[in-house]
Amino acid sequence: MLKDSSKQATEKNDKNKVTWGPLWAISLTLGIYLVTQVIAVILFFAYYYLLHSNGKEFNNWLNKSIYAQFFYVLIIEIQSVGIVLLFLRWKKATIASIGLVKFKAKDILYSLCGFGVYILIFYATAQALSSFVKSFNINQQQNVGFQTANNTTELVLTFFSLVVLPPIAEEIIFRGFLFGGLRKKMKFVYAALLVSVIFAMPHLLESQSGGLLWVAGLDTFTLSVVSCFLREKTKTLWPSIIMHSLKNFLAFSVIFLIH
Repeated sequence: MLKDSSKQATEKNDKNKVTWGPLWAISLTLGIYLVTQVIAVILFFAYYYLLHSNGKEFNNWLNKSIYAQFFYVLIIEIQSVGIVLLFLRWKKATIASIGLVKFKAKDILYSLCGFGVYILIFYATAQALSSFVKSFNINQQQNVGFQTANNTTELVLTFFSLVVLPPIAEEIIFRGFLFGGLRKKMKFVYAALLVSVIFAMPHLLESQSGGLLWVAGLDTFTLSVVSCFLREKTKTLWPSIIMHSLKNFLAFSVIFLIH
């Protein structure tokens, strides 16, 4: 009986074993961000060029076509997750090592609690910064794309592009793969802060009016810190995926459903 229990514990530890370290985690995460976008742009530019024989209006088409934006996001997320899965296979690791384990009902409770903590911390910090730092604009608008969505089909595609696909892919990459690799050699606090800084940086560039979007940086940094805590506490990725989806659904509702 004891031997069976010991064997089961060993098998579970083997499945959860992280076989990569901080160097691989950071390098591959940054590589995924750059390479997947370059490949997507090349593919879409080639498609547009074949249709129109020139690329003069490519940027305008990509910014206005909801279908193009949806497939652009889809291709990037598929590439990103695919690269992580191929890396895990190469390193002889399982998806359990990045927190993709069996979903449990209590994961929903964890995500709701995490969402509440994230909202409180973000809004308290944002209000404090807006009061003491004049350059911090809490009302600065984020460019999330899909601005021309105006019918049911386009809104459904927008929903999947913002509320479903990014939370799954980003949590796998950042709180699963990156955090796992950093956590192997670093204390929780340092790993969580580094993951959150890396995660927040691209969001600083999403301002509609130009300049750095500090409110989005603070928002995503806070979300990431709470997500890392959930990942550490629960040993699963589901609570952070659900919380991330809730956050994006809130933004989606404000931008596209509440006028």
